[in-house]
Amino acid sequence: MALRLKRSLPFLPSVTSPWLLHLHLLQQPVSHLLFHCKLNLLHLSLCCHDFSTKTAISEANKAELFLDEVRYSCKHVGFRNLDETLSCFEGMITIRPLPSPADFNLLFGVICRMGHHAAAIGLIKTVNVAGVNYNLHSFSIWMNCLCRLKRVDLGFAVMGITYGAIIKGLVRTGKTSLALGLLKKWEGRRSCRVGVATYNTVLDYLCKEGRLMEALKLFHRMIDQGVPPNVITYNTLIHARCFERQWEEVELLLNEMTQRGITPDVQTFGTILDAFCKDGMLFEVESILDAMIRRDIEPTVVTYNSLIAGYSLQNRMDDAENALRLMVERGCSPDVVTYNTLLDGCCKGKSMDEAVIVYREMLHKGLAPDVVTYNVLIGGFCHINNFCAAEELFKEMQDTGHCPNLQTHAILLYGYCKHNHLNRAMALFRQLKEQGVSPDIVIYNILLHGMCNNGKLEDAKRFFRTLLGKGCQPNVVTFSTLINGLCKEGHVYEAHELLQEMRDSGCAPNSVSYNILIRASLKNNEELAALELIRKMPDSGFAVDSSTIELL
Repeated sequence: MALRLKRSLPFLPSVTSPWLLHLHLLQQPVSHLLFHCKLNLLHLSLCCHDFSTKTAISEANKAELFLDEVRYSCKHVGFRNLDETLSCFEGMITIRPLPSPADFNLLFGVICRMGHHAAAIGLIKTVNVAGVNYNLHSFSIWMNCLCRLKRVDLGFAVMGITYGAIIKGLVRTGKTSLALGLLKKWEGRRSCRVGVATYNTVLDYLCKEGRLMEALKLFHRMIDQGVPPNVITYNTLIHARCFERQWEEVELLLNEMTQRGITPDVQTFGTILDAFCKDGMLFEVESILDAMIRRDIEPTVVTYNSLIAGYSLQNRMDDAENALRLMVERGCSPDVVTYNTLLDGCCKGKSMDEAVIVYREMLHKGLAPDVVTYNVLIGGFCHINNFCAAEELFKEMQDTGHCPNLQTHAILLYGYCKHNHLNRAMALFRQLKEQGVSPDIVIYNILLHGMCNNGKLEDAKRFFRTLLGKGCQPNVVTFSTLINGLCKEGHVYEAHELLQEMRDSGCAPNSVSYNILIRASLKNNEELAALELIRKMPDSGFAVDSSTIELL
């Protein structure tokens, strides 16, 4: 294996006699190094700490034993000379999967303590090329070696890389503000050399956290620091602007990046197209797609999936199917998400015959349905009251190894309750519990709604009281559902008590809660109670709805 370390060491100063031989060896492939090395490496066993590198790695099942002996030798025994450490390194670099950075760092630390700083630097770079990522310990060894070689300037350059790693680690653990503060502190320092990748990382997380104004300030500060933005920078800001539906600002960013000589890529156009689709701006979507094709920017499967979803949201299923055909004609293979999106559009439009055709086409193309596929189809059949088909799919789902999730059960339960099949719903609920699955509040809310709508108010009240005992905290939907059930049965006073209990539990009523109770109070000729609730609504940020206004 030719590990070309020469390229790693162009900066090394002229060194006197003790260094010349090792520097010469480091500029050769490792296989050549081993030819010069004493290959009777350490010969340690577990008892007397002798082992042979070649023997230890000759069989894959001995790799871990070999690493254990390397660790022991690094920590307790040591090595006689650089040749032994290099032979040990050769053994480690041939193991698959590669040892961890921590194992390599142990060996690098030994080489560094032996005074072979140039060798340590070369090997650190070699393992990175081989696929082992640096960690902070690796950087520390690297910087220490450079300082020992009196190349502090290069040590600062390495620190610049370390700063980027620290920033990335902070934002990924939710400490974006701390990362932003450190970045501001390091800006302008010649030793830090904060690059565009580090700025992009912070910009991305600021945008994801909804801190767009701070992201824009950082963007302008980055330019002031002489760090030119790239296409990733602009894609990040465009995505944030699209999320806020700020179309004029999106256009300004596009113009600005073009003026800087930065060409929009498939992600740029895909981001804008997806946002237009979600906003129902299909004319603009088609313009974006045409612009991509004219610029020879081939849409990806994600782009086409967004387009199909946009048409499906507007119930333009013919256009969605045309988009699928265009996708195939242009050599882009549809995936499971493509077909799930088409199926969802068909099911929401109650076109279940068309959904079955799409499903069969998906199977014909060799694409395996996933949990989402089954959930969409089961929901579609429940929607048209075809529970035989829904239950058949539910069984097929399990037979093919797809475990129904809580959403699957929620879809079936909602369908049963909506179409007055409460007994079926309760049977499925019991089955769910027997399987050891803990229902969430969504499941409980569906069943509570089903009981209230099917004249089972007493059962609903008992069911509600058992929630806390099951460790499930009622939410605003839970309380509002039971308040509505009580009001429909004329138990308005009890509904008022439940509203107070809701407040006492720390669950704030919403507009639905207030309007239900106001309408019930008015119908029950309790005008004062209704007016008191109306008076409280603005303080909570709510207003009466049109149905309530009609009764005033």
